[in-house]
Amino acid sequence: MKKGQRALELMGTAARRRGRDNERRVLQALLEGARPEWLESARMATNEEDHRGIDVVVASDVGDLYLQVKSSKTGAKAARPSPHRALVIARAGEPLATIKGRALTALAALRKSYLDRRSR
Repeated sequence: MKKGQRALELMGTAARRRGRDNERRVLQALLEGARPEWLESARMATNEEDHRGIDVVVASDVGDLYLQVKSSKTGAKAARPSPHRALVIARAGEPLATIKGRALTALAALRKSYLDRRSR
């Protein structure tokens, strides 16, 4: 393996590790402290869900809500948009309260879209 290829491989490994760490931080933020009544529980995505771009699954009063976690605005811009999944940016070192607020805002908007579709 050439030096450049090895460097790229190591960078990819580090990026994946940072991504998983941020996904865990989002889950931790959602489960700590007070939360809206509609948020029943949350868990990390299964491998199958992860392959569909889902990182965190939130059980709610309208069913499962899916959350994709990105570590930067650049990553968020590159993400495949979906009307069935909310997206949140969670940066390393960011306070959990900030992450929680951003995640709940994104999830509340997704939940509202589900409720709006039901009322049609």
